[in-house]
Amino acid sequence: MTRAAVVVVLLAPALAAAQADDETPSLTWALERARSLDAQVDYEPAAELYEVYADACLATPTAALERGAPCAHTGEALGRAFELRRALGHSARAATNAARFREHFLYAEPRRALEIAYGVVQLHVEAGRTDEALALLDALDETAAGPRQAIVTDGLRATIAAARGEAGLAAHRWRRVERRWQAERAALEAEGPIPLEWVRATVAEGRLARARPAVERYFATRAPHLRGVRSDAVWWTRVSSWATRSRRRLVLARLALEQVYELGSVRHSVIAAATIGEMYGRQAEVHGSLSIPADEALLALARDGEHRPGYVEARSHLEVCVAWAARDGVAPAWAERCAARLHALDPEAFPDAAELHGSAALPALSPALPPGIEE
Repeated sequence: MTRAAVVVVLLAPALAAAQADDETPSLTWALERARSLDAQVDYEPAAELYEVYADACLATPTAALERGAPCAHTGEALGRAFELRRALGHSARAATNAARFREHFLYAEPRRALEIAYGVVQLHVEAGRTDEALALLDALDETAAGPRQAIVTDGLRATIAAARGEAGLAAHRWRRVERRWQAERAALEAEGPIPLEWVRATVAEGRLARARPAVERYFATRAPHLRGVRSDAVWWTRVSSWATRSRRRLVLARLALEQVYELGSVRHSVIAAATIGEMYGRQAEVHGSLSIPADEALLALARDGEHRPGYVEARSHLEVCVAWAARDGVAPAWAERCAARLHALDPEAFPDAAELHGSAALPALSPALPPGIEE
């Protein structure tokens, strides 16, 4: 029997007796103990205690009228139990907690209820249960409506379509998200159960998705084939053709990605900056691999007089990626990716952390960080 199970077995009778005898301290103790374990990063027993506390309160119809209001934090406990179960990978328990929260607190705490419900949708998508995710979205559409929810729901449906390999449907959904945002953004300032930052993040996700084909087109641009080329005329023809085509594609992809910045979603802005930095890094890499023609003036002409085309832009965008991620505590995986790209771009200016401090400088992360701590 696990430690968490032992806690529940020992505590459940005490809570039941407390409810029968109007002994509210037991419920208060359970909640305080759950919070203490949560703060100590002992997440599984904390989740168990949150659930036992919530179960005891929800099982008593007059819990809200009890002396001392011992059940005043039932919603908080149930919501935190959901977060911990999700972080621990207990998807069934997380879904159960979410359903109970929606059943009992949808109208009392609509924002929190929707946040948890959308978390369950993402949980289903990550597990490949797209039918369950769509069913839950349908149920949510029946309980509430409005431009904010329509945008967020469309974004989630686009994500589900992409996960199913339905690229055309996903693109259609993202276009509709953008159209709704452009048409209704002025009316979205009013308060509502869905925060405006959720809407902005959804639109930003859509713009990243819509920019992806342009990014892929740029990376698919082949470097000029120069092996065995001895004629400067042939060298120039191939290099200039590649340079013109790749620059045009890079600019188009960059313009699409830069539209993400205006939405104010830091996580998506980090991803956009990282992608732009990687594209310019690719440009610098290809220019650095070009063979040198007999007339070296052609090489300078191909590089527009720059020593290493793409280097400055790649470095600035990758540094922004790392700085924004560190400042706001978001997208750690992308920050690490940008740091690795900086090291590959210029190993002398950006040495690897392991080279400076050794592997001990990078402690292992907890395998079960709850939302709010992890990315």
